[in-house]
Amino acid sequence: MSALDQMWLGVILLILGGICTGIQGPMNGRLAISTTGSFAAFLSFALGFWPLLVYFLADTKGGKTVDWPEAARNAPGYAWLGGVFGGIFVLIMALVIHRRGAAITNGIIVVTQLIISVIIDATGGLESKQRDVTGLRGGGLACMVLGIALVTLF
Repeated sequence: MSALDQMWLGVILLILGGICTGIQGPMNGRLAISTTGSFAAFLSFALGFWPLLVYFLADTKGGKTVDWPEAARNAPGYAWLGGVFGGIFVLIMALVIHRRGAAITNGIIVVTQLIISVIIDATGGLESKQRDVTGLRGGGLACMVLGIALVTLF
């Protein structure tokens, strides 16, 4: 079992990820005011490339532990396109966050992610494990939608 399989480490990393996305949007948005949204998004990915490269090289011993032909055969085409959606996300954040505010922007993003995630879970989409939409899951989603509505309106 790897360290990432430990629940506490996973939760800490997810919280750190939330902190990073909460900070990244306003930083990119501020850069977009001084430059352009497209440049801010581009720079975000260009700078983000380096820590990802270092981790990838360390994690895969320079790419040697990945069976590339096997990966190309087994991963569906859509699985290789996640970065496209990440780039669109970063661009949208850079364009919108300073016009709407961090709480509203991030809140709408999080609620939308949750809605899409519940749909993906309910349908087993993108080859994920299927999970039914129970009353409690639906209620939790409704509370999130209500919460962002309150943050947005008041």
